[in-house]
Amino acid sequence: MKLHQQYLLLHSQFGQLAEHEVTLSDLAELLECTHRNTLTIVKKMIAQDWIRWVSQRGRGRRSTLTLLVPADQIAAEYMMQAMNRRELQQAAEQVGAYTNSTTMQDHLNQWLLGYSGHHTEAGSHYERIDTLRLPIRQQLHALDPLFINLLAESFVTSHVFDGLVQRNEHGEIVPCLSHTWDISSDRKTWFFYLRKGITFHNGHLLTAADVVYTFERLQSTERRTLYRDVSKQILSIEATDPLTVCFKLKAPHELFLSFLSTSRAAIVSQAMYGQHKDGDEEEQDISNTMQKPIGTGPFKVTTWDDHLCRLEAFPMYFQGRAHLDRVDILQIPWSAPAHLDEKQDIESPFFHLVHNPSSSEGRDWTQISAGVMVRKLLTCNTQKTGPLSDPDVRAHVQACITKLYGNGMNESNEGDSGDADKVLMHAEELTYLSQHPTFDLPIPLHITTIPQYRMDARRLASSLEMYGFTCTVRIGTMEQFKGNLRLESDLILFSLIRDRDEELRRYDLYLTLSEHLENSSKKSVQEMLQTVVSSQISADRTAELDRIEQFLVQQSLLFHLTEKPVETAYLPSVRGLSFNSQGWVNLRHIWFP
Repeated sequence: MKLHQQYLLLHSQFGQLAEHEVTLSDLAELLECTHRNTLTIVKKMIAQDWIRWVSQRGRGRRSTLTLLVPADQIAAEYMMQAMNRRELQQAAEQVGAYTNSTTMQDHLNQWLLGYSGHHTEAGSHYERIDTLRLPIRQQLHALDPLFINLLAESFVTSHVFDGLVQRNEHGEIVPCLSHTWDISSDRKTWFFYLRKGITFHNGHLLTAADVVYTFERLQSTERRTLYRDVSKQILSIEATDPLTVCFKLKAPHELFLSFLSTSRAAIVSQAMYGQHKDGDEEEQDISNTMQKPIGTGPFKVTTWDDHLCRLEAFPMYFQGRAHLDRVDILQIPWSAPAHLDEKQDIESPFFHLVHNPSSSEGRDWTQISAGVMVRKLLTCNTQKTGPLSDPDVRAHVQACITKLYGNGMNESNEGDSGDADKVLMHAEELTYLSQHPTFDLPIPLHITTIPQYRMDARRLASSLEMYGFTCTVRIGTMEQFKGNLRLESDLILFSLIRDRDEELRRYDLYLTLSEHLENSSKKSVQEMLQTVVSSQISADRTAELDRIEQFLVQQSLLFHLTEKPVETAYLPSVRGLSFNSQGWVNLRHIWFP
């Protein structure tokens, strides 16, 4: 047991500042060590000015012990040391066993401002090595484009892999691994021409066979991947020569090119990932999610475990080497699922994205928005037989949502139960119940969401109970949420990321949502979606997506809860700041003078 742990154990037993009469034998029993080792521990703590010890000589004589330092400070120091030793998870569990003070995380976050950000060091040949350290709230479970679920995972993979095309800073789709492409007059056949000489991180040359393998792998999986419907529209894919790929679609699909610019369509190495092609799918899950990814991107993964994902610049990158040499993405365990901070959002996985502590004095942080909004939504499952099959009940839910979220129950005061209570206790709000005699009260509802939105779901549930509902909340993993869990619930809480891929995201959202609508509404939504994918003009597609949303709102099937921008905090010393289509900072362009 380390000295910090031993102090926390004493603190949990005796508290701070009060004097306690104890013997060395008492302490030895508490610390589970010998009399001699206990004396050594006491001397070390005295030297650190952690305790005051007034000794009384003689066996059995009681000495006076006073603990001088708050447990939060010791716990924070312990975590800081663990950060350097990469023993974070173990340290977090041990600290959690001795102290649950809310101020401890404040200490740790303040320290993170100094530990994270830009740092320089001398390499083996005295060259300058620039490292950016990013503390992250989300655990990286997968870095394979086929298996990623979280935005933090998408952020990493966007720097490790490339697609055939990409979006530039203005949102336009431009060449990437392919230098150009052709489309047939019926818009069902697409030819992509690959650049010459592109290599994967392991030195293998990129060929059309890797592209074919990537999309055959995507089509063959049973996983409910994002934009899965678009990939299923591929009728065939063929390498017509080592640098040319031909896609044939079942029908024209005007979102196909947008799909190719996303992380889901990132190109993987057949030599690297194809070795598990014929294996058991469960074994593939394990092997492909936990291995170091091999892509063609500007950074390669050199270390990846439960605590650290290290990206190093790939010097052979075909679009130019990154200015940074290394990016250390640190998993911070006090926000891991075991100790989940319920106020955190899935769209904000980073503590501070860009920070340079050496130049922070006298300088103000600047907030910059990448034009990305996150809208939290609630939708009804009318495929299930239940209370929401009744349009009047859905309208009642909609009216309650409008009242609740129209009266200030939004993310700016999230977690402030006092304001929520003021809203809910207004008599005029509660009289709404007496106006609807067409259904019996209370109405039982099951609300489902993912862990990152559990607080939203619980607040919504407690609020709806004031309006005559009895609500239970079910939290599922992303995979469970994409599966049957949604179909077993009445209300489903999730979010829509409104970035430069918004058109594609809305299409995927409404298609997924249609799966839990009763047949008539499902048919209407899917017919309108067909109009979307057949329209060549972007404005027409947007208008049709708006019509779908209007239909869902009018039928009391979709409710808007809150919306907020995703912003990045940075200091004036940061240069080269730019964003990709998802609103992520492009690490390849960042540099520090």
